Amino acid sequence: MAIGETPVTLVGTVLSDVQCIRAGAQRQELATFWLRSDERRYDKGKGEWVEGRHLSIRVKCWRRLAQGVTSAIRKGDPVIVSGRLYSNDHGEREQPRAVPEVEALAVGLNLALYPAPVQQAGQPGQAQREKHWKARQPGQQKQLVTVSEPIGAG
Repeated sequence: MAIGETPVTLVGTVLSDVQCIRAGAQRQELATFWLRSDERRYDKGKGEWVEGRHLSIRVKCWRRLAQGVTSAIRKGDPVIVSGRLYSNDHGEREQPRAVPEVEALAVGLNLALYPAPVQQAGQPGQAQREKHWKARQPGQQKQLVTVSEPIGAG
């Protein structure tokens, strides 16, 4: 991390379709989408949850993350984004407009709001995860634990 960077983690909903293009001098993949984070707070006087402030922000994802986001994230998905916050100046010189953006380092579905299916041993994707795990751990063999029946089942 560089001096003066502003790390941020945002929890929100994807507002737009994910757009993927090739950008930069090396024509690397860039995926972008808009994220909205809505504050909800409990109003004791009313005895209910009420809407509060909100933030809409553009998220940029580069290279491998761009590929993953393009294939996994859809408009309306609840997500968690971790990255670097900055602003881009747009508009004319007399009246520049600062637009907040996040250069994402990680993007994932918010499983508190998104029911994700649990993959059991032998289901599609298991071999891919094992291959990926082994490739990331050279010289060390980690044992993967797979669930064959729910914990506490009888």
